[in-house]
Amino acid sequence: MMTDEQQLQRWREALAEQPTGWDVSALAGFRETEPPWRWRTLVENLAPMADRVLDLGTGRGEVLASLADVLPEGTTATEGRASHLPAARERLTPLGIEVHEHDPEAAGSRLPFADAAFGLVLNRHGAFDATDVARLLRPGGTFLTQQVGRDDGHEIRELFGMDDPKEEETLESTVHALTRAGLRVDRADTFHGHFEFDDVPTFLRYLRRAPWDAPEDFDVDGYRDMLEHLQAQVRKGPFSATVSRYLVQASAPETPDAGRTDFSALLGEQLDVPRV
Repeated sequence: MMTDEQQLQRWREALAEQPTGWDVSALAGFRETEPPWRWRTLVENLAPMADRVLDLGTGRGEVLASLADVLPEGTTATEGRASHLPAARERLTPLGIEVHEHDPEAAGSRLPFADAAFGLVLNRHGAFDATDVARLLRPGGTFLTQQVGRDDGHEIRELFGMDDPKEEETLESTVHALTRAGLRVDRADTFHGHFEFDDVPTFLRYLRRAPWDAPEDFDVDGYRDMLEHLQAQVRKGPFSATVSRYLVQASAPETPDAGRTDFSALLGEQLDVPRV
């Protein structure tokens, strides 16, 4: 039987793991219900109609790399976290995908691309400025985003005594921002499912990939009591937490002047357009 110290050491090793991306699907002892839509299928359907594709907030590039076979030449990506850029470039550059550093949440930040440069703009679980996205879309171009709902994983934050995020990241705010930017919302869906964790090491490996769900000072020894309480719980059955996702697909007008917003004016005036 494992001693208390051996168990703590096992937990420390799980939390010290160095993942190469955010993908949690390969974790043993972890299950996640998937939305009724498939991101790959949506991109497969849209990419053939676009001569240039932009992926905003590509992270370490693993999702975009998995789609390389359906993307056109000249596909481009951005990433705002300096710590993720080397991995993203290592994955994507050999595939002919250039990665630009860009933080959409920086004050006055504007994407470094010309107006109407892309037929398809993708964004999966990242921040974006709706007005700047609309500026980049060609007439008839499409914007596709999947976002994480505010109640995603709230049971995990409750374990740590953390509050839910204060940002109003909702389907409604996203639709409002895109509509205000002059785009037409063609699809808007929400989904609720659940995560399941079979044991504490799996939970800790998940947190290495989703550190925003834990306090900044989180470590095994400082939160030993909480982890031992979780250990007792999972001996009776998996620990479950909420999965919350929403999807929005929007398009630019077919003709440049058909109700399009003056993007340059909006950006210059720095109106309060929600960032989602």
